[in-house]
Amino acid sequence: MIMNVVDFENKVVLGDCIEVLSGIKEEVFDMVLTSPPYDNLRTYEDSLIWNEDIWKRVIELLYKVVKKGGVVVWIVNDATIDGSETGTSFKQALYFKEVGFNIHDTMIWEKPNFSNPSNNRYHQIFEYC
Repeated sequence: MIMNVVDFENKVVLGDCIEVLSGIKEEVFDMVLTSPPYDNLRTYEDSLIWNEDIWKRVIELLYKVVKKGGVVVWIVNDATIDGSETGTSFKQALYFKEVGFNIHDTMIWEKPNFSNPSNNRYHQIFEYC
């Protein structure tokens, strides 16, 4: 089923993002603001699998549904594994360019309520947008 922008006016759509995005006509949205899962750090009803194959497909579908000249704000951060950040956020940014998006600005969101959970390493108080 192909949906158009009228189908989304003043609605919250609950569903698998790939299935929903696949059903939307091309170049419908002026802007998308999203905060996808960070390296499988969160699960939703024990159903989340978020890996490179999935985020690449989501980015490709966003390119299809966002109007030319439109904006995607993708708020992400990296997991820390064995003392090292994964770098997934940078891989995602580069993939946005690969599929055809421009990177106009890398924004920083400063977390308002930060607590330092560890005393043996620093922790970021921001996330990339």
